[in-house]
Amino acid sequence: MSRAPTRSGEYAALRVAEMDSAHVLWWHAHVQPLIDRDPQRVDQGWNWLLYAPFSYVAGNVMGRSPVGYTVGLVVEESGQFVPCALALLLGEYHALTNHRQLSTFTWYLTTAPVEAMVSIAEFDLTEDQVPKRLGSIALDVSVTHSLNHKGRGRVALYADQTGGAQLLRWYEQQGMQILPRQARIPPGPRRFFKPSDGRYCYFTSKTGLAFSRSLDSLR
Repeated sequence: MSRAPTRSGEYAALRVAEMDSAHVLWWHAHVQPLIDRDPQRVDQGWNWLLYAPFSYVAGNVMGRSPVGYTVGLVVEESGQFVPCALALLLGEYHALTNHRQLSTFTWYLTTAPVEAMVSIAEFDLTEDQVPKRLGSIALDVSVTHSLNHKGRGRVALYADQTGGAQLLRWYEQQGMQILPRQARIPPGPRRFFKPSDGRYCYFTSKTGLAFSRSLDSLR
């Protein structure tokens, strides 16, 4: 992604980079405290200083090719890259509906709230300049990784229960399907600790590609 729409009608310049420790530390210090103020946020209380290294260690132990990406706002005056969304993925996961096929699993996904974008000096934005569709753009990072790494656009994720029906509807609006309750998810720890309960969502190769193409104007 190279841009995102804003309320002003202009576009905010974006760049996607592989996540590094500086991104995580900055997010934990500047953005996460503002997220933690909102009890409605699914990502309230997330600890990126723990989640990022754990995802890499656990993902490698399971042979799942873990990877993290940062979507960043590019400040035109300075060229500074300021994180506005983070995604931690398992690059090689079995597809939910056909365990013989490969998929990308989106483990953690978060976007900066508007409050952060207008109050944190590094962003240097007014409300009219805040990038929109960051959730879709961050989800597209997973689809793009899948397209580029054997998954053919297939993506799976678990919609946190804190998000309730609203979060499930949002994923459905993106084109994802919901795995039926009690369906068997792929072999591994999740089958025992987080079995299917009607909150696993997925893109097939066809729907993942369609979702990706719907955002082509922002590339």
